Amino acid sequence: MTKREGIPPISMIGLLALMIIFGWFRYGYGLLFSEFKSAFDLSTSMLGVISSLTFVTFLVGALTVVLFVSRFGSRHVIMAGIMTASTGLLIASLTGSWIVFAAACLLAGFSPGLTWSSFSQSVHEHLPENIHKRTLAVISTGSTVGLIIISTIYLFLDGNWRLVWGGGAIVGYLIYWWAYKEVPYKKENSSVKRIRITDLQPLFTKYTKPFYAASFLFGFTESTYWTYSADFVQDNFSIANSNAIFFLITGVGGLAGLLGGELISRWGMRWSFTMTIVLYSLSMSVLFLSQGWLLVCFSGLTFGISFMLYAAYLPIWSAKVFPKFPAQGFSICIIVLNIGAILGPAVFGWILAYSTYSLIFLLLGIIGLVKLFALPVLRNEF
Repeated sequence: MTKREGIPPISMIGLLALMIIFGWFRYGYGLLFSEFKSAFDLSTSMLGVISSLTFVTFLVGALTVVLFVSRFGSRHVIMAGIMTASTGLLIASLTGSWIVFAAACLLAGFSPGLTWSSFSQSVHEHLPENIHKRTLAVISTGSTVGLIIISTIYLFLDGNWRLVWGGGAIVGYLIYWWAYKEVPYKKENSSVKRIRITDLQPLFTKYTKPFYAASFLFGFTESTYWTYSADFVQDNFSIANSNAIFFLITGVGGLAGLLGGELISRWGMRWSFTMTIVLYSLSMSVLFLSQGWLLVCFSGLTFGISFMLYAAYLPIWSAKVFPKFPAQGFSICIIVLNIGAILGPAVFGWILAYSTYSLIFLLLGIIGLVKLFALPVLRNEF
């Protein structure tokens, strides 16, 4: 009897986990930026520093995957990631102290690094190869689905950020319970091997250098846009909850990430990547030319499209660059990305003390175009 091929539980668990981890926390931080300023009487620069510090813990989470996922399996790391996100959101939603709030954000900051590549590892280890791409596509969609849902809830709750994050924490704990029941343990005969020194020797080749450069530039620019864009919208428009409307539009655009694999199949990696870079840079720099509402909506929509396409390309590119250890290799990508993400909000937060948002977005667009000099170099085009 042939087993019917349905949607594996890890797909929905991964989608829901990334919905909370990225949609509620990572992107939600930018959505709720103005509320945080008001609630804790913090400056834009200080919130930018806190955002950068959460990428430090993101980096630590990714390093944890590199060091421990091959020994203990992906299950424990995934569970830890869901727990840190849920607990961080809960503490942040309850506290009146900005120091405790910052600490809660740092705790939640571990979760993206712990889970992003760990779900990829679990899929590669436990599911048939013919459904890997489909499963990973479903999981990666969780981040943009989360952004759409949190923006919609924010509108209904009229900006009550404590209810938004507190509710997200409760949902996170429910996802944790489901993951505890369904996420598989490491196979005894698993083919996943611990990284050896010999495996790390080819870390700097003609294949990896463009990959590192693109990852760094992506982290540097996307973290800055996510941190400050909603605050910019809130400051410049009198439309009620304009920041949530803006992020809702961005999230809808992000659904295009599902097409990443199809575009690569049709156009090849280099051409798909080039078009994505151009759109990505345009989405940010266009705000320098005009800050009318329609153009702001265009910026959010095109950023959502290009951001999610870029994020979908990275694990595909990583598997080609690091064929011997795809999950750990993707974690190396996340580490490089986070070095950029740590620097971005802090650097531009300092610039904002002396400049305007419009100049910031122009600089982001220019820096984004530098990725054209870091196009994929692949052993086999695909």
